[in-house]
Amino acid sequence: MLTAELASAGIKARREDGLEKLVTWDELVGIVARRLPGDKPFEGATVVDLLSTAGATLRIVPWTKLDGHPFESKAVERARSFVNVVAAMALDAKLDAATKAFANGDGDAAQLPSVAALATHDSKVG
Repeated sequence: MLTAELASAGIKARREDGLEKLVTWDELVGIVARRLPGDKPFEGATVVDLLSTAGATLRIVPWTKLDGHPFESKAVERARSFVNVVAAMALDAKLDAATKAFANGDGDAAQLPSVAALATHDSKVG
């Protein structure tokens, strides 16, 4: 996502190709935080996938412009605070065990160790 704005109704997102989408809080069914593979071009970046009943997964990456709430500036803490804020707003959204540990802790998100693992992850959340 290029931008994501937290609003009273949900998350207003705009992709790099200009497509805009509003995913309401009650449409969010899951929140998954992961670190991408360590190799270039991914370099272990932390991403947050928001799974929606509308079939529109939103992927928040470190360079996504976030509005509507004051978030931390450091990438990992920013992702952690984003997970926690979205979880508080989307009460029906489930967090897997690894994402819960990330949200409640101070370490990194679980890492997808390879491009193949990322592809498997994407097929599950897409």
